Amino acid sequence: MKIAGQKESKIDPTLAEEIRQRCGENVFLCYQCKKCASGCPTRPFMESTPTELMRYLQLGMIDEAMKKDTIWYCLSCQTCSARCPQNIDIAHVVDAVKIIVQEKNIKVDTGNAKLFNRLWMTLLKYMGRMYEMGLTGMLNLFSGKPFKDLPLGIKLIKKGKLKLLPTIKRPFEMMKMFSRARDLKK
Repeated sequence: MKIAGQKESKIDPTLAEEIRQRCGENVFLCYQCKKCASGCPTRPFMESTPTELMRYLQLGMIDEAMKKDTIWYCLSCQTCSARCPQNIDIAHVVDAVKIIVQEKNIKVDTGNAKLFNRLWMTLLKYMGRMYEMGLTGMLNLFSGKPFKDLPLGIKLIKKGKLKLLPTIKRPFEMMKMFSRARDLKK
C-alpha cells in the first residue's frame, strides 16, 4: 500500500489478531474518537498520536505502527486507557507492540528512548525506586552529551527539587520481582 508522499508500506493483515492474542485487546473496537490523544501527556513529542497508532494496527500497517516513535514515548500512565469510551487498554496494546518490535528485531530509530527505558529499568531493579539525577546523568553520558543538563540540574539541586544522592528502598524485593518476571518469560 502506498500513501501519498510516502514510500510503500508493508501490510500485515494478521497484525490486529496478533495484538489480540498477546494482550487480549481488540484494536477494531477503536472508532477514532481521539480522546486518547487529547489526554496523552507525551503527545507533543510523538510523531503520531495514539489514535493514529490504533488505526495503523487496524490496517496492519507495520512500518507506521512500529517504526514511529509513538510507542517509545508512551509512559504507560494509562491516561489513554482511562479515557477510552470503548474500554480498550491502549497502554497494554502499546506494550504488546513494543514486545513485537523487540522480538522481531525491527530496526527503529528511537533516539534515546530505548536507552532511557533500559536505564530506567536498571535503576529501578537495583535501587527499588527511581534516582532521577542518576538516570539523567547516565543517559547524557551514554548519549555523548555528559554536560547537557548540568545548568538545569544545579538549579534543581539548589531549590531542593533534585536529590544529590539516591534513596534506596527495598532493592532485594525489587530484584526478586525482576527475577520472577524473567523466569515467567522462559
